[in-house]
Order: sequence, then structure tokens, then C-alpha cells
Amino acid sequence: MAKKKTAKKKTAKKTLKKAPAKKTAKKIRQQKELIRAIKTPERFFKIDFGRYGGEVAMGEITEAQYNYWADRDQSDFENYMTSKGFGDENEEFNEVPDNAKIQGEFFEHEDICHTSGPELSDGQYMLISEVDKDGQPLQDEEGNFLEDRSIDMKDFKKLGVKIKCVAEHNSGSKSCKDKFFMFGQYFNKGGWYTAEPIKTGPAGFDFKKMAINYENCDGFRVFNSFDYDGENHYLEEDSTGKSSAFYVRAGDDV
Repeated sequence: MAKKKTAKKKTAKKTLKKAPAKKTAKKIRQQKELIRAIKTPERFFKIDFGRYGGEVAMGEITEAQYNYWADRDQSDFENYMTSKGFGDENEEFNEVPDNAKIQGEFFEHEDICHTSGPELSDGQYMLISEVDKDGQPLQDEEGNFLEDRSIDMKDFKKLGVKIKCVAEHNSGSKSCKDKFFMFGQYFNKGGWYTAEPIKTGPAGFDFKKMAINYENCDGFRVFNSFDYDGENHYLEEDSTGKSSAFYVRAGDDV
């Protein structure tokens, strides 16, 4: 007797619905940037540098001036130069011979160099703030002010900022090696900033379009402006005096 074939029940395969992929933070940011690029083909940025810098001047002096002050404590020369704002007739310096006196303020002795601005040094920062065309802070869709971006100067080269020393002034440099000279500096604490906003395209601030040319004034690396996309931006200052330094030096070949 033939066996009856029992039909196997086919179990229907359940198709699992895939959950919609979650948007990553990167994709969300890219979408927001795309929307912003469409809405704002031009963007504007304010740049601040801090928190230390100052003014420095270096000028040629006579051999007699050099010999007199080089034989004394550096603090004597510092006191002499800082007292000049109160008049050259300070009784403390009545004994200084006429041929050793320094006429005028330190910044008047600038035939070697005279500049001011933030110091180019590790630990210093650059602050980037996005603003409107009038320089006013911007808000996002929720009404919150956009966050500033702080960059340490030690990361400039890594980000593509072009940095160049355009002048060097010390005992062995071409500008000083055959001279007796004085160095004067006021070291300040505060900020140096762009007076007018920097205009960019929709992609925003690009470090590869930025260039800083600085002067090395006996170890003090300072710049008073920077270039962005071929345009020069001079820096204005909002700072207070912190310290000063004054001394005399002889060039290597005198």
C-alpha cells in the first residue's frame, strides 16, 4: 500500500523592514553648510589676535652712548628711558654726560626698525568670529550666537597659513652688524583685531589663503597686519602696558 505524501508546509519568509539610517553629525553639518551656501553666497569674519604683543623700536646710537650705558646695569638704562616721558631734566640722571644722553623717546630711534602688533609665538591665539557685513554677531536658526573659533598659533603651518620672516634685526643681522644700537620695547597685554570684516565665499574662512609676514626684532617676532586672499588687513590695538625693556648693543662688525 502506497504511503501518502504529506505536503510540507511552506513557512512564509518574513521580510524585515530596514530602519531608516540615522544621519551622522557630519552629514547634518554638511547639509547645513549647503543650505547656508545657498542662502549666503558671501560670508564675513572678524579676526582677533591675543593676548600679548607690543611696540618695538631699534635705532643707531653713537659709540660714546654705547660705551657709557654698556658699562652700567641694564636697569639704569631702563630707568633712564622710562623717565623720559616726565622730562629729560630728571635729577637722577644729571650726571649723565651730554655725549651719552639719548634725545627724545625710544620710538623716535627707529632707523633700524619700528613696528607694533601681536607676538607670533606658540600659546598665542587667533580668534575667528563670523559676523554680518556690518561686523555685528550672527545668530543661528534657534537664535543662538554663533560660536567663535580659537586657533593656537603653533597650529598655523599645519592649517596652511603661510608664515615668512621679512626682516631680522640683531647683532649679526645686516641691519645691525656694523652699528652700535639701542633696543626699546613696551610689552602689552590685550588684543589686536581687524577693523573691517573679511569677506569670503560660501565655504567660509580658508587658512590656506592667509599669509603673515613678521619682523624678528632681537627675538621678538611681531606683525602688524596679515594678508587674506591677496588683500592686506592692518591690525588695530586694544591693550594695556605690562612691562618694558631697554638696552644697548654692539653689532658683530663694529
